[in-house]
Amino acid sequence: MRRIVQLAVILGALAALATPAAFAADRMWIGFHDDPSFRWASDRSERIQASARVGANVMRLLVHWNQVAPNRPARPTDPLDPAYNFGDIDEAVRTAREANLEVLLTLYGTPRWANGGRGPSFMPTRVLDFKRFATAIARRYSGQHAELPAVRFWSIWNEPNLQRFLKPQFDKRGKALAPRNYAALFAAAYDGIKRGNPKAKVAIGETSPRGSDNPRGKRRIHSPGRFAEAVAKANPRLKFDAWAHHPYPANPNLRPGHKVRWPNVSLSSLPEFQKRLRKWFKRSRIDIWITEYAHQTRPQDRFGVSYRKQAAYIRESISIARKQRFTKMFVWFVFRDDPGQEWDSGIYTRAGGAKGGAPTAFARAARSLDPR
Repeated sequence: MRRIVQLAVILGALAALATPAAFAADRMWIGFHDDPSFRWASDRSERIQASARVGANVMRLLVHWNQVAPNRPARPTDPLDPAYNFGDIDEAVRTAREANLEVLLTLYGTPRWANGGRGPSFMPTRVLDFKRFATAIARRYSGQHAELPAVRFWSIWNEPNLQRFLKPQFDKRGKALAPRNYAALFAAAYDGIKRGNPKAKVAIGETSPRGSDNPRGKRRIHSPGRFAEAVAKANPRLKFDAWAHHPYPANPNLRPGHKVRWPNVSLSSLPEFQKRLRKWFKRSRIDIWITEYAHQTRPQDRFGVSYRKQAAYIRESISIARKQRFTKMFVWFVFRDDPGQEWDSGIYTRAGGAKGGAPTAFARAARSLDPR
């Protein structure tokens, strides 16, 4: 009898220890990426607060290095160097904290002074310049500066597997260049951010869902699968805290769970992607952050879905993400339609009206997963 009692006590203790882990696996950061609404609209503060009211707990912003530092700073790792202009980012980060939102900052865009006068999608001549900028901005939002809260989440570049965002993807002979360049770009930024704030979580990737892998085609872009594999080959020892991905459907009418052919990566193929990432980078665990996903609506977009279907797809997409225990973040693009934003996938119209049941669908899903 005594042994039975002892066994019961041990099993009870083990169950108590196991319960928090199982509970935590069902938590996920959920929010919106919407720079026009959260940074430039006249009522931007209210829009950030409104996103929190519908259950958002994280806000993603795209930080253009070329706009923050149009001129070379004299002290590039110093966030107080007068060449830096963090004005609208400071305001958005402060407002987010007031609304109890975490922030994800994605660094992108090379200044002309750093790449020989070319556009923002071209690599910096020296990745050291990007590393120094990453150090400066991470220090600014490390929690060590008065009235500026700490930023927890970071990611590097935007859809670097696309020619639009990282040039060139291939050389004249058809050899892939972008994966190797991105590996170097990320390594520099990761080190810079960790120097500025060791507690920061930094995601690699930010990959687009599709690509042709055809260096001779009209759209010289990499598929996410081939791109990630090549990044790992370029530097299998890269340090990162998660892989960020944008698993958009091929068109808005496709259900969130639709299948795609590898090496393209949709919501349904994230388990295969995560498995391969672990193999390529020789890691037992890799978290996935979904940092952009959405379905556009009609009549705003003629190829979009009805408001009713968008609400259903919000529920379905978040449900798919939560079942994949390695998915730790889900960001919907965008919060509210805006003339400055070409995508009409907000849960609110330009006038601020709700798109049917979309806000309610988002709120119910987000609140049940809040990790705070």
